[in-house]
Amino acid sequence: MNCTTVEIADARKKEHHPVQLRASGESGLYMSSVGLSLEGQFGYDQAFQKMHNLLDAALQNGITHFDLSPHYGPPYGAAEENFGHLAHALPCRREELVVSTRSGLGTQPGPLVGFGSRKRLLSSLNATLRRTGLEYIDVFYAHRHDPLTPIEETASALDAAVRQGKALYVGLSGYSPAIAGKVSDLLRDLGTPVAAFRVTYSMLNRWPEYGLLSLLEQEGFGCVVEGALDFKRNASTHLSEAEMDRFWERLSSVAAQRGQSSSQCALSWVLRKPVVTSVLITPCSVRELLKYCAAAGQTRFTDSDVSTIDRCIPDRELLW
Repeated sequence: MNCTTVEIADARKKEHHPVQLRASGESGLYMSSVGLSLEGQFGYDQAFQKMHNLLDAALQNGITHFDLSPHYGPPYGAAEENFGHLAHALPCRREELVVSTRSGLGTQPGPLVGFGSRKRLLSSLNATLRRTGLEYIDVFYAHRHDPLTPIEETASALDAAVRQGKALYVGLSGYSPAIAGKVSDLLRDLGTPVAAFRVTYSMLNRWPEYGLLSLLEQEGFGCVVEGALDFKRNASTHLSEAEMDRFWERLSSVAAQRGQSSSQCALSWVLRKPVVTSVLITPCSVRELLKYCAAAGQTRFTDSDVSTIDRCIPDRELLW
């Protein structure tokens, strides 16, 4: 399914922004095509004014999708607490924001056993609501399949979160296509279909192109992308440092012809896919945030552009 796009206008400035709203799959939820992840930049070790400036700049430039997780900090829970304090002071209405969080493997301290259980999922969501002071979360993800918990229980817990009014939509994060399809069927039968699927995807991490993106279109899931700009982590096991340097050099040349930096080109490249609803960014400054917002308006790539970018990558068969 192609994502419907609706251009956002800042009512105060009466000007158009390159960041757009895209439908999350077949749901009625719309997210900004660029989302702000609070990982690493909203912990207790960050200046409060810097966090406020990032959130305010994001809103003024069309970003309304904000990604939280209990483990964003440091320490655990810090980003959710800081976002809660800031959100209540920002000049916007709660209904204008799309706030997501997740629960599952690696998202919270404590034993790993049962991370996909009703107990762990709903307890984690309740803790997020306490830390943020929000009445509800827009999208609640179950992160990673728990092989020790029946998928029926995981699906039931997600459904309960919506029926209790603590979440408006549910999503899956880090699930294999096979398990995601099964959980989706269960949730659809319960009347709470999956609205979003979170996936790691970039120029150097193409595995979602082998079945997963097609599944998302078929099932009507929105696709929320992380890692689009984190090349080194995604490709560290495949490319040597010298190969990475050659890739960056070649990509810089291609991006320059588009009037972009390499990172802007990488973000635009992911957003060219109609199935992609939103791409998460973790900017270190307002200036960097504005650079990524500008890239959201340059998502048109010709077949020649795509082929040229593919040729920038050495040993492509190792990557996808």
